[in-house]
Amino acid sequence: MKKIFSAVLGTAMMLGMVACNGGTSKDADPANDSLGMARGYMIGMQMAQQLAMANAQGMAMDTTMFLKGVKDGMSKSADSAQYAYLAGMLTGFQIGQSLNEDKIATGPFLKAFEAGIMGDTAFLKGWSQEDMQTYMQEAEQKLQAKKMEEKFGANKEKGLKFIEEFKKEAGVQTTATGLAYKVLTPAKEGAKKPQPQDRVKVEYKGTLVDGTEFDASNGEPVEFGVTQVIPGWTEMLLLMSEGEKVKVVIPYELAYGEQGAGGDIEPFSTLVFEVTLLQVIPGEQAN
Repeated sequence: MKKIFSAVLGTAMMLGMVACNGGTSKDADPANDSLGMARGYMIGMQMAQQLAMANAQGMAMDTTMFLKGVKDGMSKSADSAQYAYLAGMLTGFQIGQSLNEDKIATGPFLKAFEAGIMGDTAFLKGWSQEDMQTYMQEAEQKLQAKKMEEKFGANKEKGLKFIEEFKKEAGVQTTATGLAYKVLTPAKEGAKKPQPQDRVKVEYKGTLVDGTEFDASNGEPVEFGVTQVIPGWTEMLLLMSEGEKVKVVIPYELAYGEQGAGGDIEPFSTLVFEVTLLQVIPGEQAN
């Protein structure tokens, strides 16, 4: 949502700059009317797309009100003070949305913001800018982690329950890290085992704990380095031998962790894979 708003903001500022640099209506040359119409229509279409994207992201952008704002802005485009005010208002909208989303009070922020923009170093009260930057980064990380926990924390419990049920099945083995797996097709005696420096060819299918498939090789062997995958995969591969097929349940800590991986794999997601190790390619032969 913030990216969409930034795009709208950037285009709106561009419109203001075009108007400001173009002079007022009394200076206009009628010979340029056709250019003005072409420019207006093309920029209008671009803005319509931006507004549609914003609305699709759940951000209410009323076209009539937006157009009113554009007209008001253009009528004041020769007034640099008004332009600064408009830029401040648009910035305030964006900042305000961010503060509301993060549940941060506007009062303390505005006091500090004014001190920062006016260069009032006394506001730091002994803090260095480096100290404040470090504090802000750490606090932002904690806030983000809290928000992710609130939104996706239930995935932890779902994963734990799934692993506990899986462990009740015959033949399931576990590792010290929390990996749980069972052999579906055993390897032949003496089959080659991969080492961390090796590459492997595998076939696989990946699902969430609810059975939703998010990835699969679909019968096409996939080659990669043993350590070029998520930790749970690396650990499982090092326990396997050529020709072996396993079903492995990977807790979120050994998968994509607190961040997830795109729309299909949410944060804190436990993942389930069926993996067949087709071939081990020794490291010295991989290149």
